[in-house]
Amino acid sequence: MWRAQELYCVDRLSFERVAESTGVAVSTLCRWADKYGWRDKREQLAQAESEIRADKVLARSKTLKALLAKPDAQNAFAVSALESLALKEAEAARQGQTLSDATTGELPAIHTRADAVSAVRKAVERRLHMLLARPEAVDLRALQEVQRCLDLLATLERTVAPDETPEAERSRGIPVDIVQTLREALGLK
Repeated sequence: MWRAQELYCVDRLSFERVAESTGVAVSTLCRWADKYGWRDKREQLAQAESEIRADKVLARSKTLKALLAKPDAQNAFAVSALESLALKEAEAARQGQTLSDATTGELPAIHTRADAVSAVRKAVERRLHMLLARPEAVDLRALQEVQRCLDLLATLERTVAPDETPEAERSRGIPVDIVQTLREALGLK
C-alpha cells in the first residue's frame, strides 16, 4: 500500500499506472485513496514542491544580487553553491533522476590537504542544498551553522598552497564578463 501511495502522491502517476506498477486493482487503489486521503496529500505535495522550486529561484536571485552589491568571498561561495546546485538539478532532471539519486556515490579519496579542502567544500555545498530544499528548516541556528562552515572553509582554502590546488578549483571566481552580463540581466549596470 505504501508504495502505491508514493507512486500516486509523490510521483503523481494515474491510478492505472500505479495499478500496472504494483499489481493492485484500480478499484482497490481508489478505495485506499478515499480512505487515506491520497488526493489531498497529492495536492499538498505538488504545492510544496512548487513553492520549494520558487523559493530556490528567489534565493538564487537574492544571493546573486548580494554578490553584485558586495563582491566578497562568502557571497561568491554562496552564489557558486547555488548555481552548482541548479546545474546539478537540471542535469539530474535531463537524466530522469532526482538530485539525491544523482549525487549518491562513493566518498572522495583524500590524499592531500587540497583534497580535504575540496571534500569540505562539497560537504558544505550539500549542507546548503539540504537547507534550501527545506525552507521550513531555515532558522537562526541553521544559518549560524552555515556561516561557521563558510568561515572554516575560507580558512582552510587560505592554507592550501596554490600549486596544491587542483586546476579546476583555481578558477573558481566569476569572470568579469559574466559579472557584467549578470548585472545587465538584472538591470544593475
